[in-house]
Amino acid sequence: MHNLRNNFFASYGVGDHFFVYYSAGVCALIILLQLGAVAFGIAIGLLAVGVSAGVAGSSNFERLPSSALILVVSYGGLFNDFRLSALVVVAAIGLTPLIAVIDRGGPSSSLLQSMRIIKVWLPAGVAASSLTTLAVRDVASVGLFLVLIYFHDLGLKLFVHEGLQRRLAPLAALCGALAVLWTSVQISISPISPQQYWLFACLLGITIPLGRSAMQLFIFREKQKDLLHASHALAAPLWTAAVVALTL
Repeated sequence: MHNLRNNFFASYGVGDHFFVYYSAGVCALIILLQLGAVAFGIAIGLLAVGVSAGVAGSSNFERLPSSALILVVSYGGLFNDFRLSALVVVAAIGLTPLIAVIDRGGPSSSLLQSMRIIKVWLPAGVAASSLTTLAVRDVASVGLFLVLIYFHDLGLKLFVHEGLQRRLAPLAALCGALAVLWTSVQISISPISPQQYWLFACLLGITIPLGRSAMQLFIFREKQKDLLHASHALAAPLWTAAVVALTL
């Protein structure tokens, strides 16, 4: 149990690898938000392909289908239609086994290959699609979400030492992100009203840890610290759903 707990806290954090590029990517996305949803959507789709490449296999066959599916799912969000986006995701899931069969012979190996492809494109594609759709409707909410997740991941990176400090890293990172959210609400630069603060605070407090934990279950241990989109995987679609539901 002690080793399991230590392994969890060690893998839950954000490694140094590519974090500088992650920071530059967040800044670029926020700048592109000012140019419009199309520019943002194209960019976030390409970034989703880039961050997912680290968890894909080494062969081109394992990377190319996943990259193509990420782009198709992500760019589906530009049509600003959640039903269409859902159909695109379902169609992509249906196509994945067919892609796997081309390379693999037996049913068991095809199933395993399908899971390898899905775990690469599904989290990144759905997160990018959700934020792209939200960018069409509410640019400010997308910018705020990106900033909150960035401060959360930055907090995880700062708590890299052994012992109690590492064990408290998830809690400290969440508290930092929620403090930024509270500040944005209080000085009225957030599209979220003070009455809605606790709703979104609870949403982030639940979906970020769950998303990161779920990603750890599907990604090889040596790849876990390169999951720069792990915090977005579950939080992005639910954040989008909450913002849209409250603005209907």
